Formats: sequence, C-alpha cells, structure tokens
Amino acid sequence: MHYTADRFGDTVLGQYERRRRVSEGQVFAHEAREERDAVALGHPEFEGLDIGQKRTVQMTAMFIDLRDFTGRSFWDPQDQVADLAHAILAGFIETVLRHGGYPLGLRGDGLFAGFGPGDPRVGASFGLAAGAFALNAIDKNVNPRLEQRGIRPVQARAGLDFGDITFVRTGSPGHSEINPVGFAANFAAKCEKQAKSWEIVTGENLANLFPGASPFTKVYPPKTYTRDHHTERYHFHDYRWRGTLTHSESLIEELAGRPVSAVSIG
Repeated sequence: MHYTADRFGDTVLGQYERRRRVSEGQVFAHEAREERDAVALGHPEFEGLDIGQKRTVQMTAMFIDLRDFTGRSFWDPQDQVADLAHAILAGFIETVLRHGGYPLGLRGDGLFAGFGPGDPRVGASFGLAAGAFALNAIDKNVNPRLEQRGIRPVQARAGLDFGDITFVRTGSPGHSEINPVGFAANFAAKCEKQAKSWEIVTGENLANLFPGASPFTKVYPPKTYTRDHHTERYHFHDYRWRGTLTHSESLIEELAGRPVSAVSIG
C-alpha cells in the first residue's frame, strides 16, 4: 500500500482519538492496548552491546519535533496535550520506518532517528525525505483535520547532520540502555533548534554530501568552536524541502521496506 500524507494523517488522528477515548473513560486502557515489541525503539545492529561496549559508525542523525508545544502545554489540559504528542510521535515513527531509518529514542515532543550505516548519500537522502514528508503531512493533512475537530493546529521542524555516531550501552547491570552519542547527533539537535516552524536545517557535513545541490543554502553566522586560542567554524544549511516532495512516494516504493543500509548508489 502507498504511504501518503493521508496515511500519515490516518495514523495520527487514529492514535489521537484512541487515546482520547481512554483518557475520557469511554474505553478501558487494556481494551485499547496495542501489542508492543520487547525493544520499543533503537537500532538492531547495536542491541547486543554489553555495558561499556561501543561501536562507532557513520550515519545521518535526525531530530524532528513539534514547535511551540510548551505554549500549548501552558494553555491546554495536560492529558489532551499528552495524547496529541503521542499521536504525532506515532506518525513520526511510522515515517522514519517507511523511509528505511531507525527511531532511536523519544525526546519529549520530538523523535531522534538514525539513517544508516551504509552509503552516506542514501542515508542522508532518505533522512531528508522523511523530514520533508512528515512536515508536509502535518501541514497539509493533519492540521486541517485537527481544525475540523476544533483543535489548534501544530507546528513542526527538523534538524539533520551526518557523521560519526558512537553507540554505547550505558548504565549498570539490570538498568542500561543504548545511548547514541557524537558530534553528528549533537549538531543535528542544534539544527533542529535553529529551524523555525516548517523548516529543515542541516549541518555542514550533510550538505557537503551533495556539493552544489540547489536545495541547500549556507546560513550565516556559523557556529564557532574555540579551544586553546584556535577557532573553527561549522555552518548550518537551510534545506528547501518542498521541492523534493514529488520524489518522496517513489523513494518509499523503491525502498520496499528495506533499511537504507541495504541500498547503495550504483
């Protein structure tokens, strides 16, 4: 079945209405309970790491979240806010999986995801496509359906970068989790904070995978890092994502459920 903005909207609205029925006592929680995997989120290639063990790979990291959700949580009932965040995060997770990536963790009203390892340009392309798909689906499908229900629309944004990410199991025996760390993940989070609503911002390493590509525009001023009187500059890039939407559905069909690590540019 095609994965479209309508399907994304069906997931979000379906999850929202299901959770509202539970919150309002119309159905019991156990009646609405869905099956869950033993490992909810993460990257299967690194689940076997022991505590303190680590592996470093190159991949594209993406943070996608809802903007101005703090303001919504100030005004609206808490259970309604939580149900809406839950519903949209379900849509984000489905989008990442459909684009061959891995949802690595939830961060409040946002999702941290990884695309790779494998061909860097493939992972980056599908990461960008996933972000563009989700933002468009919220704007064009989810928000009109929320407004029909008398619910204020939401705003979304995304940040991505490419580079080394180290997966390390952190914790103690019986209480541990895989923690992906590294500059690419950290800067992808900064890109997400740099982005305004309906914007995708990338780091310099990701933009450099596509030299001269028209959708990328260098943003000034750059982020600077200084140590021992030496300063390096690292640029944000604005990614004009709307022009790439026409390719999104065909990319998903070509991927056919495989992870991006299984795809290479011949």
